[in-house]
Amino acid sequence: MHGTISIQPVDNLSIVIRQTSEISSINGAADRLFPGIDLRLRLIKERPHTPQIAIGLQSAIGHKRMAGEYFALSKRYKDFDFTAGMAWGRLGSAAHMSNPLKGLHSHFGKKRLLDGESPNAPDNWFTGEDIGFFGGVEYTTPYDGLSVKADWGADRYIVEQSRFDYDPPNPWALGINYAPKGWVNFGAALIGGQKIMGTLGLQSPIKKWPGRKHKDVKARPMRPYRTGLALPAEMALAAEKDDIRLYETRRDDYSASAKLLLNHNRSLPLQLGHAARHMAAHAGETIEGLRITPLSYGLEGPEVSLQRRDLEQALIRKQGSPQEIWRNIEFNSAADGKDLLHDRFNAFDAHTFRFILDNELSLSEEDNGLLYRTGLILEESQKLSEHFWLGGSIRLDLKDNLYRLNTLRPRAILPVRNNVDEFANRTISVDRSYLSWMTTLKPDLHISLTGGMLEEMYAGFGGEVLYRLFGKTFAVSAEAYQVFKRDPFTSFNLGLNGDRLLTGHLNLWYEVPNSDLTLQARIGRYLAEDVGGTLALHRRFDNGVKFEAFVTATDNADFDIFGSTTHVYSGLKIALPLGNVKHIPEGSEIRTSLAPLGRDTGQALDAPVKLYDVSEPLSYRHIKEYWTSVID
Repeated sequence: MHGTISIQPVDNLSIVIRQTSEISSINGAADRLFPGIDLRLRLIKERPHTPQIAIGLQSAIGHKRMAGEYFALSKRYKDFDFTAGMAWGRLGSAAHMSNPLKGLHSHFGKKRLLDGESPNAPDNWFTGEDIGFFGGVEYTTPYDGLSVKADWGADRYIVEQSRFDYDPPNPWALGINYAPKGWVNFGAALIGGQKIMGTLGLQSPIKKWPGRKHKDVKARPMRPYRTGLALPAEMALAAEKDDIRLYETRRDDYSASAKLLLNHNRSLPLQLGHAARHMAAHAGETIEGLRITPLSYGLEGPEVSLQRRDLEQALIRKQGSPQEIWRNIEFNSAADGKDLLHDRFNAFDAHTFRFILDNELSLSEEDNGLLYRTGLILEESQKLSEHFWLGGSIRLDLKDNLYRLNTLRPRAILPVRNNVDEFANRTISVDRSYLSWMTTLKPDLHISLTGGMLEEMYAGFGGEVLYRLFGKTFAVSAEAYQVFKRDPFTSFNLGLNGDRLLTGHLNLWYEVPNSDLTLQARIGRYLAEDVGGTLALHRRFDNGVKFEAFVTATDNADFDIFGSTTHVYSGLKIALPLGNVKHIPEGSEIRTSLAPLGRDTGQALDAPVKLYDVSEPLSYRHIKEYWTSVID
């Protein structure tokens, strides 16, 4: 039996977390479990005269029993869809011919074990003495949603035959697939005339998630004529009524200026447009330039200079566009460090409240088919001054089955996250409680210091320095924290158990041009005092959905009950905003993590302040991507 959770973060890549169970009967409990992560990558898109070309890796990271790779070509002709390819490992165990990759390097021709307790790893990919061929065809019938399939496979169930005298089916199969709706499909097949199979699939495009807001944020119309009244103080007072946070409003002979404290649930261009309307209404008749400096939690972005006439043309006379406004816009990184270390306690007051439905799921266990934990986090942050923020959250644990976590698995003496079940046993706990200071030292260089209850399992103090050059696609940061393990047997988990350590990382980010994708590389010391690195892929969608896929490898290994070890920790994370639901606070979200639970290797501190995320609304990418909302 196979259970999968698949996410397609970009058009060409699919990432699948899979749990396979070996059972003696359809109603029986699992005899063995074989978790893994599968990858599918489209290399070339199908065109009128050329096929689609793709490669896939089953159990790319996971148990050897299910591991195999394939290279496939597919082409559609009218109502028929043809697929053919070659496979390695388990999927190519028919051994139709010698591995053609042996001609490239002897590494690919080495003898490959199709089973064993050590996990599959990259050095096993596309290896083996032989490969197998497979093929199939799908016919789309005139009946809506119904198709018929036939295929020939190259999996000969060699390990199962050797383990328990399994009677493998013949390699052919005939099946049907029915999709009555776009979000559900059913399948059934006869395999080799001897066995039957059935499938159920549920899917939904991330881009169709309703998004952040349940209603549009309406801006006050731009005044259709200019007046001689010049009242800079009125700019902030009028803007506050529309939830636009302006302060330090000023006016000189040629321009008006202000600082804008961002609402992180709305785009910066949207807030720039709304702020500019209020500034123009009270700037006087002769002012042409509107200069706005955005701030995100004390970090200062570049000063954005808009031409008042461009806004009037677009908003009043309907003769302009966001593109014309963009043509005359200017960015000036004006931060010079002269007063950034000076806190103004009379600055605009701000606070946010939201809740998070937090789900943790794991299909990646060899001793449990599915582990889960669900909790509700109530979170609030309060601006104390221009650079100081106070944050805190309460966690309500709703449901979990983590009592199964250590029934077979040994408990670590000094657990990192191995005792997550003990934290989950407490119904109410303090999730975070921290004080953070953030500032921009000079253009593109930001710093933060944070101390307190940093996350559910760790308290401590530390900081981060980020260099993010405006208009460039790269960024780099260094972070370090002295942390102390929290004790789950104390009131609200506020006590410490005496275990302490220093953790720190160097982070590199690269923004893929013309996309919402960001690649992150991290290297440093993790919470088990292991040293290693992480590669991650991040994507932010226009509707507020956030996605992350990551893999971490360190010099320490986790052990399981079967005696195998792994140096790798990997998973998926997705956050779905709930601002589309009425009466729910802005910024609330459903957060789901698909990753192994209770592991100690490769675990990083979940710091409450991440400068790259905080500075994202100030970035050139963000401003350009959402610029059309400047006239909304």
